[in-house]
Amino acid sequence: MISIFDITVNNFQLFQNEILYIENASFLSPWDTHSFTEEVDRPVSRLLAMKADSRLAGYLCFWIFAGEIHLMKMAVHPEMRGDGLGFFLLARMIEEGRSQRAEKVWLEVRISNNAARGLYEKAGFMEVGRRRGYYSHGKEDAIVMALNI
Repeated sequence: MISIFDITVNNFQLFQNEILYIENASFLSPWDTHSFTEEVDRPVSRLLAMKADSRLAGYLCFWIFAGEIHLMKMAVHPEMRGDGLGFFLLARMIEEGRSQRAEKVWLEVRISNNAARGLYEKAGFMEVGRRRGYYSHGKEDAIVMALNI
């Protein structure tokens, strides 16, 4: 069974270790505890987590403001990738955005992250630009992608 729920100031500590494990296993420049606590405190930010079979399977962080969504961070547990859980998380974010009358979703993704790019393309995102040297680790470019919702 899959469930998606909000991570808030009140429950972040309950899931902190699992989130940080997934974060560190997923990113070259991972967020730390402080970065996540800033997000759960930020009024425009949402941090959603997903449980599958009673374990934390993934999370995503996004901002909703000015009629748009900006995907800040998304990761799925390394042992649970490839089963459509990332797509499920994206769909929930888009549903949340639509309920708040957002019209567009934006994100940046590493050029080298073919798995994430494939997921975003499957969800309907289109490349709309590039940010040169966006990622500090390796000075890698980002592809900017957008989706009209």
